[in-house]
Amino acid sequence: MRGRPETRATRGGNKARAGEVDPQETPEGRRLAINRDSSKRRWIELGSLAYVIGVMLGDGGVYGKSYTVFCRDKNRSFVEAVAGMAGKIFGVEPHLRRASPNCWMASTNHGEVHRVLVKLGYPKGRKLTNLSIPPRFVEDPEDRVEVLKGLFDAEGYCGLDVQRHGEKIYEYPYVGIDMIARPLIKQVQRILEDLGIESSVSIKKPRARGRNPQLSLVIKGTERVRKFANLIGFKHPEKSEKLRRLVEGESSETIRQAPREAG
Repeated sequence: MRGRPETRATRGGNKARAGEVDPQETPEGRRLAINRDSSKRRWIELGSLAYVIGVMLGDGGVYGKSYTVFCRDKNRSFVEAVAGMAGKIFGVEPHLRRASPNCWMASTNHGEVHRVLVKLGYPKGRKLTNLSIPPRFVEDPEDRVEVLKGLFDAEGYCGLDVQRHGEKIYEYPYVGIDMIARPLIKQVQRILEDLGIESSVSIKKPRARGRNPQLSLVIKGTERVRKFANLIGFKHPEKSEKLRRLVEGESSETIRQAPREAG
């Protein structure tokens, strides 16, 4: 496997645990073997897996002995897309259902999926304040970008900060993400910095019924948002449309009236 340059995001990162199958370069690209039985070995494309890991860091989880949630979102088409990607990766058919009147969820009880994700370093249980990107997906530049794409699709947002100064009105496009996990937010900020995208982090009050303060990472300004759109962007249909309007310089009123898909 070709060497990778060290960046701020990878310094001090943990190495993959002993006994894991390392990623291999193949004619089909960078892939990973995930089945313990060599006669039934399944190869998966690392970019797709890294994206799903990113979505799960925001809206999924690994619980108990076999339960895995790939995605939760109010947009059914987005959840279906993530479920389709996860199903292709792991060779399973995720269960799609309403988690609440305004939220769809894709999940599976397949034990092998659970085992592989835990072995790859995905943390079990409820999201904690020390949540971070699994080490394997921090070490490769391509994987890091795919993780960010999934994470921003799950938890990111974008809009216009409209400010009035005297008779003048200024509109500043922004992209943001709010999480309670400081290590994860710091990783995201470092990866963005490696990509040449400046961001700032501030602290918000806990969400409703929450106890932990939110760390809010924001990318603000036309050029920074445009660079985010080019390098990371959104696949989520509603967020993608809103970001497109921001990059094209549409007014705040037009952006607020952007069509939304039914959940």
